[in-house]
Amino acid sequence: MNTDAETWLAEHEEDLCAFLAEIVRIPTVNPPGEHYTDLVERLDAKLREMGLSTEIVTVPREIVAKTLRADFADFPRHNLVGRWDVGAKKTVQFNSHYDVVPAAGIWKHPPFSGKREGGWLFGRGTADMKGSLVASLFAVEALRRTALKPHVNVELAFVADEEIGGELGTGYLVSQRRRTPDFAVVCEGGAAGKIGIGHNGIVQWEVTVLGKGGHSAYPSRTVNAFEEMIALVSRIEPEIKRTLADPRKRFVTPSGEELEPVVNLGGVFGPGKAAKVNIIPGEASFTVDRRLTPSEELNVVERELREIIQSAAAKCRMGIRIRQIHTTAPCALSPLSALPQAFRRAVQGVRGGRARFTVNRGATDMHYYARKRGIDTIGYGVEGKNIHAIEERISVADLVTTAKVYARFLHDFVPGSREGG
Repeated sequence: MNTDAETWLAEHEEDLCAFLAEIVRIPTVNPPGEHYTDLVERLDAKLREMGLSTEIVTVPREIVAKTLRADFADFPRHNLVGRWDVGAKKTVQFNSHYDVVPAAGIWKHPPFSGKREGGWLFGRGTADMKGSLVASLFAVEALRRTALKPHVNVELAFVADEEIGGELGTGYLVSQRRRTPDFAVVCEGGAAGKIGIGHNGIVQWEVTVLGKGGHSAYPSRTVNAFEEMIALVSRIEPEIKRTLADPRKRFVTPSGEELEPVVNLGGVFGPGKAAKVNIIPGEASFTVDRRLTPSEELNVVERELREIIQSAAAKCRMGIRIRQIHTTAPCALSPLSALPQAFRRAVQGVRGGRARFTVNRGATDMHYYARKRGIDTIGYGVEGKNIHAIEERISVADLVTTAKVYARFLHDFVPGSREGG
């Protein structure tokens, strides 16, 4: 049965679309992190108009420079939290990142126009993930407009930097705020009839092979780092893939999908800075991108990879340097917990059919809540098309439907009850 909030959302479809188009037109491109202040000020004003208290958590400039790059310090990192305190003992926080990837290529609908056509709303960030941000925002507004008071306090967290790992977005927010939520809904990682209860982990390294450079006319005086790199990769590739075959590393999702660890070697590779056709390279580098299932532990995988690479380098008598690019721990929540069960009832109640639980093969900000704070967390948002690609878009119908799911969940969720709602 529709709640009054769901009816309100259906009647205010134009308002959802207009606000989404407005914030798509603020190009919060990351890297490097443009126009964050403009967007956060607009969202803060909207939250205050709705009657929520707000808090802006800004990352100090020196931490931005140290964590990212010195030139990134010119682009402030803001994290905004709006709070609706109903006097409940428990709090649910909805998390949406507002940064978007760069928009390249030729678009029929300009990437920062927020153009609406044929039931779709186009633009960079519509699907990833300003659409879900707007859905959560208007779900809360719908409850307030229709005087439907939830059984939990509600927070809306709008965060920076998910597209580059989230360390100064959700990671910073979760570590710095004294008040942490009891439950979290990350507004991506699931959509339509699929609810995310976890995601894979990531280990990304750059491995540099050290040779001895020189003029290509005198190879006897040099050690060609490119040739050394080929030898190293030839040794480590079968060893790494052998470890991936361990059946203990596989993970079966509640819906029966089997996830296996994977690796990509050489997504980025190249010479050192002094590269030229007649210079024998003194350095050559390649990347390692290892994806972990929730059956694996991050520190174990890192140690395993390091041992394989260092052992192979020692056997080849070559020098190497390993630089960490990014790591993310995998996570998975039991589908029998109160939060996913309550959210499944909301999805099924609004959409019909049977909702399934899934684990994302990529990664989201879920791990900051689940692994760092032990907070029960699920992932669910608006289903999109062409994420990170030309003509990124969402359907208007799914934007409204997802807002209805959020509203139904907030209306029905009762922490501590037998079924959570």
